[in-house]
Amino acid sequence: METQNLWPEFTIDKTKSPKAILKEQAGYLMKKTNNVLSAEVETVQAGNEQIIQHFYIVAPAINNYRYMLFSVRHKIIGYYPVTVVSGIEIFNEEDGDSFTLGIPMEAKNEEEFIKSLSTVFNDPDNTRIISSLLSQSLAE
Repeated sequence: METQNLWPEFTIDKTKSPKAILKEQAGYLMKKTNNVLSAEVETVQAGNEQIIQHFYIVAPAINNYRYMLFSVRHKIIGYYPVTVVSGIEIFNEEDGDSFTLGIPMEAKNEEEFIKSLSTVFNDPDNTRIISSLLSQSLAE
């Protein structure tokens, strides 16, 4: 005898996810650089209750060189608050802990998240890195 479907109906949150916002920004980078540079959003699991999105700048002309510009960490249930970390985040898969070699910024909502992203994108060190990747890509 086959059992009946026991699953309830699921509701889909209409809030724009951090990953969706990051993918939009990846598209804007491609437009801004005339498709010379691109960006990738890589999702990793951090323990059982958190997700980390790594944002990479990619230079296809330089053998697909990837530079991790920042990471975003949030809980699996409810997107906010998110923590934006510009720099390298080291994740220990064994115990689910992580530590950062950058400065974390907490954003309590989508508006604060967008402001945090703007801060990261406009950081002088980051603009130098992106400009360098752009110049080297155009030289190829």
